[in-house]
Amino acid sequence: MDTKQNGIRKKFFNSEVGTIFIVGILLLLMWLSVIILLFKLGNSLWLTILTMGFTQVLGGRAASIAQATQAELHPLLIVLLATYVDMLVVFILYPMMVFSYDHFFERRFFQKHMKPLFESVQKSVTRFRSHKIIGVFLFVWFPFWMTGVIIGSLLGFLLGLRPWVNMVTVTMGTLSAVFCWVFAYDLLFSWLGQINKQIPLGITVLIIAGLIINRFFHSKKMHKDNKK
Repeated sequence: MDTKQNGIRKKFFNSEVGTIFIVGILLLLMWLSVIILLFKLGNSLWLTILTMGFTQVLGGRAASIAQATQAELHPLLIVLLATYVDMLVVFILYPMMVFSYDHFFERRFFQKHMKPLFESVQKSVTRFRSHKIIGVFLFVWFPFWMTGVIIGSLLGFLLGLRPWVNMVTVTMGTLSAVFCWVFAYDLLFSWLGQINKQIPLGITVLIIAGLIINRFFHSKKMHKDNKK
């Protein structure tokens, strides 16, 4: 059993997706290092970066951007941080998910937790089959679809994009989406702040809570639909 597991582990780290995973771990370590350094220097930005990261994982980029805009970070810094967190997440999760799809498809954990996600993404494959790279870019970019980088990267995988081509496409898509969200929120919050300085804070709380709740129920509905 140990020999088999070592063989699978070696196969993973010798593959393209294994390299992407290593890059993702390095991105995570760099993110944590910056937070620790800012904390040691007494710069309160560490808490904003940490909170923004967790908000983005739980509620998506729109929620984290709303929170960062409320914290009055510079728009370009928000773009950098939001894009970085998206890529950190996708560079870690994408390799694990597609490697599991190729090698552990029949395992109980995959069937229960990951198969429904792939089946959900599969529904969009036909729509984008003739425009693979552009399709994945638009899928990730278009703000109102709320698709995010994970679903977009899995779409690219099912469309047959090479791993690094997929990662570059998803990166450009999320960068474009982040720009749209950041400057939309900046304009909205500036306008609302002129009416009452407390309104942007209330809007931020509602956006974050609403997106987290929506993500929870969407995930629950997806699992329920795939059990039918």
